[in-house]
Amino acid sequence: MDNHINAMKSRTSEKADLKDSNLHKISPSWDASVVPTAGSTKSKRRARAYGSTRRSVMNVTDKSTNIEDSSSPPSNFGSELQDESANIETTFSRWEDTIGPGELERAVLSLLDFGQITAAKQLQRKLSPGNVPLEFIIVDAAIKLAELLTPVQEIPSSSLGEDLRSVIQSYKIPIAVRLVDPEQVLENLSAILTEGSGRGLCKKIMAVVKAANVMGISFSEAFHKQPAELLQLLSLKAQVSFEEAKLLLQTHSFPAKSIAKILAGSFLKGLLAPHRGGYIDSQKEEGPAPLLWRFSDFLKWAELCPSLPEVGHALMRLVITGQEIPHECEVELLILSHHFYKSSACLDGVDVLVALAATRVEAYVAEGDFSCMARLITGVGNFHALNFILGILIGNGQLDLPLHKYSTATDGNTNAAEAVRGFRMAVLTSLKHFSTNDLDAFAMVYNHFDMKHETASLLESRAEQASRQWFQHYYKYQNEDLLESMCFYIEAAEVHSSIDAGNKTRAACARASLVSLQIRMPDIKWLNLSETNARRALVEQSQFQEALIVAEAYDLNQPDEWALVLWNQMLKPELIEAFVAGFVTVLPLQPSMLLELARFYRAEVAARGDQSQFSVWLSGGGLPAEWAKYHGRSFRCLLKRTRDLRLRSQLASVATGFVDVINSCNKVLDKVPENAGPLVLRNGHGGAYLPLM
Repeated sequence: MDNHINAMKSRTSEKADLKDSNLHKISPSWDASVVPTAGSTKSKRRARAYGSTRRSVMNVTDKSTNIEDSSSPPSNFGSELQDESANIETTFSRWEDTIGPGELERAVLSLLDFGQITAAKQLQRKLSPGNVPLEFIIVDAAIKLAELLTPVQEIPSSSLGEDLRSVIQSYKIPIAVRLVDPEQVLENLSAILTEGSGRGLCKKIMAVVKAANVMGISFSEAFHKQPAELLQLLSLKAQVSFEEAKLLLQTHSFPAKSIAKILAGSFLKGLLAPHRGGYIDSQKEEGPAPLLWRFSDFLKWAELCPSLPEVGHALMRLVITGQEIPHECEVELLILSHHFYKSSACLDGVDVLVALAATRVEAYVAEGDFSCMARLITGVGNFHALNFILGILIGNGQLDLPLHKYSTATDGNTNAAEAVRGFRMAVLTSLKHFSTNDLDAFAMVYNHFDMKHETASLLESRAEQASRQWFQHYYKYQNEDLLESMCFYIEAAEVHSSIDAGNKTRAACARASLVSLQIRMPDIKWLNLSETNARRALVEQSQFQEALIVAEAYDLNQPDEWALVLWNQMLKPELIEAFVAGFVTVLPLQPSMLLELARFYRAEVAARGDQSQFSVWLSGGGLPAEWAKYHGRSFRCLLKRTRDLRLRSQLASVATGFVDVINSCNKVLDKVPENAGPLVLRNGHGGAYLPLM
């Protein structure tokens, strides 16, 4: 039967337009069809054609009954139409006979619930002319209340009218004596109806009422607008109309694609407004309060769309098809589109967006718009796919732009730590690939991400590079490179000290001191010495401070190393005293070092004896005749500086020839000399017996 009715509808569709001049149509996207007004005797609008077979029957019936009101057709047309009407009447009668009363009633209420008020009333008059269901009465009352509800919130009870008051009283809905809240009454009327019997229409009316109040228009005006148009108007007040838009979408049927298209278009308008005002770049992505849209608003509104990929499609479609969209706004659309693709795991959308971004970047480069490129890569965050943008920025000396943009983008981001690690890795990888020798760029990145260890290492390498450049100069007294190298070492020491790296701090300070020594004495090579040459330079120093600088710089500050240095000073008693005085103020006289010197002294005395001619192995110019006196004075200086009396006595015993020192130590220690114990005798050179322990 339904197939037959649809066939009849298609045969008469061309003739149906003849009655359009006498019928008022509501917008085709609306579910509700009519707003009754006082004094009206017939419907102002007819309902639009729906796919329902029952509605098709009503459309055919409408056309058969109202065709006479249209302009007069030719006579053969009239006869054909009468025959078709007779066939439809016959078909309708047969259909009526096969359908039960309960199903007919459900059909009427279903039409009413979907907002087809005119069709429902016509079908009800056809089936039961004298019976008016209570659902019709309640819906009429709801529409009258909606007209009273906008744009005011409360109305005097006297303005309700007798018909409306009687409906309210018949269902025992409580109202105030003076002022009535129509919204509350409308909710009570909606609660009376059941699902599928008009409650859906009442909810739609309530949604339109709330939307009309937000926009400041009457219910009739809002009711005549398409739902999509209403949603678009609400979206232009994004910061105050979210709940109203949510209710509108809950009560009306919207495809996800339409919702996404409306939201994307409104967001673009919101972007264009501040851009034309000139303050889109000065804000932290949120913008000032007067903005139509903020990012947080759009993310909230996008939840109204049941399909997030559709939101991404709609935003990207604006970029593809949009004309004269500023680059700044275009980038924001791409960033949001990628966000929705990523959050919904739409990998195909991400691939298309990356390809589109690559084509747009070419336009940005051609116009020198590097700021938009930096915003694009930091906002999207897909550093692996968009690393070519970093390469372009680095190649054009614009690395500071993405660093600044990314700091702004990660403010308040809960996943900032993970995002920062990814961005840092991408930037460093691009730097090593595109600009390996740009140490200033590396330093800027390290400082930006607070990479202390890497910063210190970079400063030390720059210091070494500056010192190598100095060696290439012909004129050694031009020490600008050395000064720069010393500054780098000092900065590296400061960085190491900030992370409690004590040994590295000491090493950096030592290298800085060595550079200062090179600046003071440029004729001697102090830098970049081999281990052997560093030891030779250390032994040859007559001033302790210079020796200490060399020892610290080349990691020779060990007791065994200092023993050789002190022994080389033994023939210079006028220097050894100052040297040892400076030594003890900084370093301790280690027992192992002193015992080593004592053994050196004893071996030297035993080897030389009373000879007046000596070998030249100790110094290049030979030894003076008073070598024994010089050695003795120098060693006594060391004994004098040794505060431990036991150690002093031990040193004097090992060195031999310092009996007075041993006796003085024993006297102070107030103890019996060690050789006063049991004696083990042996023949001495003079024929006497020498005591041994």
